[in-house]
Amino acid sequence: MKKSLYLLLLNLLILSCHSDNKKATASTNEINKTELDIKNLNKVIVSDLNKNNETENFFELIAEEETSIDFINKVNVDEYKNFKSYPQIYNGAGVSVGDINNDGLPDIYLAGNSVKDRLYLNKGNFKFKDITEESGIGKENYGWSFGVNMIDINADGYLDIYVCKAGPYKEEKYLRNRLFINNGDGTFNEEAQKYGLNVLGFSVQSAFFDYDLDGDLDVYIANHPPTEVKKGGAKNLTKLVDEIKKGILRTDEFYENVNGKFVNKTKEANLLNYGYKNSLIVSDINKDGFPDLYVCSDYSQPDLYYLNNGNKTFTNIINENLEHITYNSMGSELSDINNDGYLDIYVTDMAPSDHIKSKVFMASMDTKKFHSFVDHGMHYQYMLNTLQLNNGDNTFREIGQLAGIDKTEWTWASLFLDIDFDGNKDLFITNGIKENTNDNDLNEKLKSRQKELKKPTLSFEEFMEVVPKMITPNQVYKNNGDLTFTNTSSNWIDNNNFNSNGAAYADLDNDGDLDLVLNNMDAVASVYKNKSEERSSGNLIAINLKGPKSNPFALGAKISIPFENKTIYHEHYTSRGYLSSTGYKIIIGLGSEKIIPELIIDWNNGTTSIINDLEVNKEYGISYDKTTKTTLESSIVKNKMIEEIQPENLNIGFSHKEDKINDFKKQVLLPYSQSQNGPFLAKADVNNDGLIDFYVGGAAGQVGALYIQNKDGKFSISNKTPWEYDKASEDLGVLFFDYDQDGDSDLFVTSGSASFDENDPKYQDRLYENDGNGNFTKSNNIPKNYTSNQKVIANDIDNDGDLDLFIGGRVIPDKYPYSPKSQLLINENGIFINKTEKFAPELLKAGLVTDAVFSDYDMDGDEDLIVTAEWSPIKIYENDNGYFNSVSLTSLQDTEGIWFSVEAVDLDNDGDEDYLLGNLGLNSKFKASTKKPLHLFCDDFDNNGTFDIVFSKDYKGDLVPIRGRQCSSEQMPFIAEKFKNFISFAEANLQDIMGEDNLANALHYEIKTLRSVCLINEGNGNFKEIPLPRQTQFSPIMDFLIADIDQDQNPEIIAIGNLYATEVETTRYDASIGSVLKYDESKNSFNVLKSSKTGIIIHGDSKDSKIIKVNDNKVMVITNNDGPISLYKIN
Repeated sequence: MKKSLYLLLLNLLILSCHSDNKKATASTNEINKTELDIKNLNKVIVSDLNKNNETENFFELIAEEETSIDFINKVNVDEYKNFKSYPQIYNGAGVSVGDINNDGLPDIYLAGNSVKDRLYLNKGNFKFKDITEESGIGKENYGWSFGVNMIDINADGYLDIYVCKAGPYKEEKYLRNRLFINNGDGTFNEEAQKYGLNVLGFSVQSAFFDYDLDGDLDVYIANHPPTEVKKGGAKNLTKLVDEIKKGILRTDEFYENVNGKFVNKTKEANLLNYGYKNSLIVSDINKDGFPDLYVCSDYSQPDLYYLNNGNKTFTNIINENLEHITYNSMGSELSDINNDGYLDIYVTDMAPSDHIKSKVFMASMDTKKFHSFVDHGMHYQYMLNTLQLNNGDNTFREIGQLAGIDKTEWTWASLFLDIDFDGNKDLFITNGIKENTNDNDLNEKLKSRQKELKKPTLSFEEFMEVVPKMITPNQVYKNNGDLTFTNTSSNWIDNNNFNSNGAAYADLDNDGDLDLVLNNMDAVASVYKNKSEERSSGNLIAINLKGPKSNPFALGAKISIPFENKTIYHEHYTSRGYLSSTGYKIIIGLGSEKIIPELIIDWNNGTTSIINDLEVNKEYGISYDKTTKTTLESSIVKNKMIEEIQPENLNIGFSHKEDKINDFKKQVLLPYSQSQNGPFLAKADVNNDGLIDFYVGGAAGQVGALYIQNKDGKFSISNKTPWEYDKASEDLGVLFFDYDQDGDSDLFVTSGSASFDENDPKYQDRLYENDGNGNFTKSNNIPKNYTSNQKVIANDIDNDGDLDLFIGGRVIPDKYPYSPKSQLLINENGIFINKTEKFAPELLKAGLVTDAVFSDYDMDGDEDLIVTAEWSPIKIYENDNGYFNSVSLTSLQDTEGIWFSVEAVDLDNDGDEDYLLGNLGLNSKFKASTKKPLHLFCDDFDNNGTFDIVFSKDYKGDLVPIRGRQCSSEQMPFIAEKFKNFISFAEANLQDIMGEDNLANALHYEIKTLRSVCLINEGNGNFKEIPLPRQTQFSPIMDFLIADIDQDQNPEIIAIGNLYATEVETTRYDASIGSVLKYDESKNSFNVLKSSKTGIIIHGDSKDSKIIKVNDNKVMVITNNDGPISLYKIN
């Protein structure tokens, strides 16, 4: 029952919980009134939320006999109309849900491919009536429908229907889009031509939005080319890109609503593009008030992120603002998945999670083609789903692999909705392809069938008999509230035996939760009832918005519900997922919250309504005309802890320029390049003027740079550089230290990478002696050693008053992951002697050393050595009167990881040092645990003189290879000879493939953790392991910086990292923007400070960092591989 309620709005200026970048302005403090329509929902208020509901069933499939929905989306193929002549033939069709007769019940429109569309009227209680013919839609119901959208295009208060047409036709009448205008009496007239929307462009989906904020709705229409012309090969890319830029090749169209008539403004709006589009989504992604676009492209053409410039033009910023994207982009969704008030982007691909499917149906990445795409501005594209987490500055971190939703089979639609109302948006996806022509063995099967039938060619029917047919179930993922998702498909939704494409959610029975409607291929459309009221679920709020006269359904409105530690955020657009549009009622889960302190509605015209103290588990009708409105102005968060400085402002022009070395030539299966590990920094007052200077290393062929600080706070490059003669070497670890005890800082530079052959003289490390005035000369006081090194640290190991060195061996070129020799160099009167065998023989096999620190872990008065390495446990070498021996500690068991960094710091102020350790992280295709380790085997398995790498994982109790048949055969040709097809390789275990004896004799490592951690030193050789927060697991951590950035006298931890140089089938690690952590001793945990408050957002392949005092300011200096230095001033 509805009633009117007048709520008092007091103190509109107080909006402390609104968001980080909004504030209220009002001229008076007068009492204002808002009128609401309120409906009680039959739901008990929840105080204690049961989060362990993974085994419950939420979605019940309603039988066809009950719903009376008998629509089946048939796809008929023959020798003229099939996937060869029309590649999109199995892409399915969409569904749209909306209340066409304003009776309060959402109705359903189902689009058909080889069959006619159908319109169903909701009669209540999940009963529907087919009104296709009586509504008048049947008169123009022909052609191949793809996307469908219910929209009030003429602002008369009734939903109209826009249908996108394409298909395997040439006749124009089948290919023009349809617009069915709602007459308000249950009938429709087709008036696309009248409105200027009878588009002829092989249209896929439409999105309606007010791009210029003039009050009416404009439309973007995503299309695909008329015929499948194979473009995008490496040799044609230059021509292809040029033709797209010139508008010679174009697909999509944009129409501006000009006085009710739609006028093509594609070129004027800078929206000319080309590609095989599958979906699009619209929202104000950067929260500047203007709606933006994200458009998904299949095949090689990259997705498009169109930023609305606010002047009736758009700019594609996909390359600048997203680090990498999906290759075969299918469905898409914009939703705030972590309740930070910013929209995140999710895009689906067709990536199987099952080992056998992935080896049979996934194509191998073409290395040459991949890099050619990048070189031509077509981005880094990978064959997996991507979840782009919004950084708050309109840049994104891709965390799909960490979230666990990167491989969900052949996925079409993706919809985020809070199924269990715990306050976190869950994920529903549709799956399936009728005929899987991606079978890597298809050609072999066809030849076999030809041989069997004794025919040189197969008929179309015979051909189709060979193509694999499969059903792939839809999936549901529970949002755990920590940036991860759990697959709850086996319980949360009734099992299905059909392939689905389009999907939409709506409250079909007005009970306050979201039900589902699916458009299935060759199966009856599905209606799922949400049974949340019978299950473990939280509280909610349902909202029906009524907008201003020109936009009655309030498209583009933004809803924010701020709480103490989160903001639940939703933008009101219905075109979502894949080819579909959702219902207009907004339903938001609230968890155990019992009251809504503040509901903020940002209307599309720039005004805002704020409603306080709303009760939960109610449905609110909120009308633009009946709410008090104020104007919110954007404001930048002031007093950030850290402020970015442009390097040129300090006269720092260094940019690391990596030499282009193909590390994968001999070791095809290498996980990432071993030649892109720098640059590193060292700081010291080299000329004794009281100002700190710094040296940054150069890549092979690039001179390192010594920056001398001037009194004005700027820097000058030293022109007295003996290292210029050593520029052929690649600088890695660098260290300023006084090796000759003359009171100044000398410079040690390790030479590393895998740019040269093993034992090449260019791997010789270097020592440069300082004359006290910042003038350096090369010294010969170090031993000859041609190991590729990285880390160098100094300590008085033998207690003779001078500094000795530990040098960590990084890699043996072309022999990854065999261990190089690390060294202890003892300083004897200024001459360094290699005494590793005498004092620390175990260091000769310390592994692929990445970092090290001298630290007295056992508080016995001498400095021990803590070393991190790839494919190694955390190692502590105990100092026993200058002799170093590894110690076996219970607390360090099962720490085998891919470690990159270690930092010693007393976090708990108990007098001993604790240790921060940076691992590969959890946002990776590699997974590891003590129960299911990640394995690596290496040997010259085919006896051809190269070292072959084999990564392996557990699959149903057997070890299986992680890499596929094609790339494995490139490294070891015997695999292709032994396994003639992909299925035999996929079904074989590692012993079958490599041979049991070969594996037994090979180098073998196991990884049991990939998580970055902190070891709290409890004394007596005991450590308590504390996992670092989820945000630090997005990428490998390459360095930790300790600094008090919030001026509370307690240091924060700044973790930096990334690793761009992966092989092309491994998504590059690029999701770190720097994390600022504060240790909470009382809870033995870390808090992550928001980047919006700290000011730290570092974009780059960060490797090393230092704090340098400049003009009484502390400046963070951060190096980036193959890029410029980043600078941040601590305020």
